[in-house]
Order: sequence, then structure tokens, then C-alpha cells
Amino acid sequence: MSGSGGRGGKGPNRGPGGRATPGAAGSRKRARPPVGPPVVGKRPSRPGFLAACALLWFGAAIFAFFGLHNGWKLIPVICFAGIGILYLRGAAGSYLRRPGPAPTTKSK
Repeated sequence: MSGSGGRGGKGPNRGPGGRATPGAAGSRKRARPPVGPPVVGKRPSRPGFLAACALLWFGAAIFAFFGLHNGWKLIPVICFAGIGILYLRGAAGSYLRRPGPAPTTKSK
């Protein structure tokens, strides 16, 4: 008998493993609709963190310039400095995209 309806069986609104699905009939919680336009993706990185990463890459370029032998010194220096410039550009873009203060709604 496949439709026994005992405790171990999978009834309606049950997903794999016998667990209730998020939209099961027993849930009374209603989600509020989001206010404003939907936000897609993750938050942008903090500008200070990106600037610190850029400084670390510039430090690696300086270390490579003075620490490596003359043979292949130029290639790592250019790569490290280029990555530092990319991080610095990302920090500037993240800083400029930050939301400003909320506009005031006072009318005269």
C-alpha cells in the first residue's frame, strides 16, 4: 500500500528527504515586498580594503625591482605594478559609487 499516510511517508508539500518545502501550507509567515528597485549581485568592496591591496601590490613591485636579479626583473615588476593599478582603479570606482546622504524632504 503506497498511500499509507503514516509518519514516515512523504505527503503533499514535502520535498526530497521528507522535509517540508519553503512554501508549505503550514507556514503562516508572509514576506514583505522589497522597497525600491531590486538589488542584484553582491555589495561592492570597501574602498579602503582595495586601496590596501593596491599598496601591497606596489610594495611587491618595489621588492621585485630591488630584490631580484637583473635577468627577469622587469617582467614581475610590470605585472605587480599593473595589478596594483587595477586594485587602485577598483578602489576609486567603489569610492565614487558609494551612496551619498539621503536628500532632505523639507519644503519651504
